[in-house]
Amino acid sequence: MTTQPKNSTDQLSSNKMRQQLPLGLTFLMLLLVLTHFSTMLMNQPPAYWLDPQYATPRVSFGFMLRGGPWLFLGITLLYLVLLWTLLRRLPARQGVLLSAMLSLPHALGLLETMHCGWKPIYAAHSATACWVYSQVPPITFFILFTLILLGDRLPDWLRTWGKRLMPPLAAALVLFLGYGLLRAAFPPSSAWQPLAPKHHPGPRSAAAVAYDTQRQRAVMFGGIREWNGSVWVYDNSTWEWDGQDWIRIDTPVSPTGRYLHAMAYDEKRGVIILYGGKNSSGDLADLWEYDGSNWRRLCPVCNPAARFGHKMFYDPELEMIVMYGGQMGGVGYTEAWTWDGNAWNYLAIETSSPGVFNAPLIHLPEQDRSISFMPGDYGGTWIWGENAWSKLDLPLQPPLRNESVLVYDPKRQASVLFGGTVDYALFFNDTWIFEGDTWSPLKIAKAPQPRVRAAAFYDLIRQSIIVYGGEANHLVYGDMWEFKFPGETNP
Repeated sequence: MTTQPKNSTDQLSSNKMRQQLPLGLTFLMLLLVLTHFSTMLMNQPPAYWLDPQYATPRVSFGFMLRGGPWLFLGITLLYLVLLWTLLRRLPARQGVLLSAMLSLPHALGLLETMHCGWKPIYAAHSATACWVYSQVPPITFFILFTLILLGDRLPDWLRTWGKRLMPPLAAALVLFLGYGLLRAAFPPSSAWQPLAPKHHPGPRSAAAVAYDTQRQRAVMFGGIREWNGSVWVYDNSTWEWDGQDWIRIDTPVSPTGRYLHAMAYDEKRGVIILYGGKNSSGDLADLWEYDGSNWRRLCPVCNPAARFGHKMFYDPELEMIVMYGGQMGGVGYTEAWTWDGNAWNYLAIETSSPGVFNAPLIHLPEQDRSISFMPGDYGGTWIWGENAWSKLDLPLQPPLRNESVLVYDPKRQASVLFGGTVDYALFFNDTWIFEGDTWSPLKIAKAPQPRVRAAAFYDLIRQSIIVYGGEANHLVYGDMWEFKFPGETNP
């Protein structure tokens, strides 16, 4: 019997190793998949962790999200095990081919998660933290990829240090991803909490909402559903919020789809009034009434000029709907009108008036005054009371911004400002409280992501402020958030 020389055995073993995909490339492929799937899961909206229907499936491998986060994690683990088995058993050439085929969609999917304005991780709401969680995983992976890909072509000292650094760097990335998933699944408690009703209107920006205090329902109409790459897609559906769920109301007749229109509830007449807005036809000047079941067009020839971006509210002292501001063709209005149920009447103001068209305007019945926080040349806090405007000279107030939301909480008798933008380059998600004549910032651990043009109202049933939808960077949101002052609970 002959014995195979030891050197021959070592040579066979060496040949076998060369026939397999290098171990470093195998680990790199698994790390790519893990990084892609982890960041995709972390970047889901908070409501997704409450209800899988809020997933954002229109991304690479997004179909896997529909079963919920825990099923997604299970599929990811199974995928990693199968991929490891294949790459370790296939010959090197087939292993390289499989890796190349899979790495392209995973790398492109990973790049999708690098856009912080898309669906940033909700566990960390600051510019720095958002950048870290959207940039560090892809950057770390591509550093490892470069080190392994170049391999023997690198200088000896760099190859030596690369071999030393890769294991702890890969381990640090895995721990980093794990921590991000943990924070996404179990975010810190906050005054802002996501809501996940069974039904919802879907993505919506620049919609109008009015709260029917008699039926205790919020009514939302219109707005923008999405940006299709060239134009906005308008909506003309009517939805009601009853404190627990959204209900779509199908009416035989309704206004045309539009955005930046205004609505207010007429408490004396028990109807919601809608006026104006903008769509592909141009600026609108139509007036509509909603009674809880049907829409009816009113007064086709007696309206004020067409406009969008205007504001409306009900004044219990006048017992009329008040409309202020807006713009048409780039010209801002500084005029006020009242609707008494039969006709529009011009409301003369005793002082010079600021232009309100990219700013919120709300009425405080207990104080018999209205407040607005304005951008641009008018920038700052304005009070409208006793038929006159006045600007408050305050030592502290929020940074100036366009298209924020401002909602009055009658229980706390304070107003909450959220969101807004500066020239659509900087988007805010800070929260400010206006109480008396004083602004104060609210430091919180979690908030909705930065946005503009959200729909917002005070819910009498939940005794909380509700914010729905909005947009940022041409991305329209369909999430829903509830704000309660710290220490308050649901009734």
